[in-house]
Amino acid sequence: MNKYHLIWNESRHSVGIALIDSQHREIIKRVNQIADGVAKRNQSEAVQEMLGGLILFAREHFAVEERLMVEYGFPDMESHIEEHRRLFQQLNNLINVGLRAPNHNKAALVSAFLTDWAEQHILRADKELGEFLAAKGLS
Repeated sequence: MNKYHLIWNESRHSVGIALIDSQHREIIKRVNQIADGVAKRNQSEAVQEMLGGLILFAREHFAVEERLMVEYGFPDMESHIEEHRRLFQQLNNLINVGLRAPNHNKAALVSAFLTDWAEQHILRADKELGEFLAAKGLS
């Protein structure tokens, strides 16, 4: 494990909605794999492939959250969806810019993305969504 890894902590990261939590665990696992890849020299093809897979998975994950927001009438939907767009853009930037950066910068870029996603989005926006959905009877 390298220093950029994030460890899933159920009490801290869980939003209380099983499907979303499962997807968040998968996202964290994939980001950790990417961090491992960028920490190794000459792994850019493998990292590029992993980033592509993460983009596809993130797109699916965001679609699930957005469908639930629409279905249950989440009041902060517009702001949350805009945050998804911003996070998706950051992920695209990792592919378009990050892989051309010197190797030590790649790990920092991946770490910054992971930290932003986990510490800002999951712990704030997705926790709020989870509480709202739980109040509507979803678990």
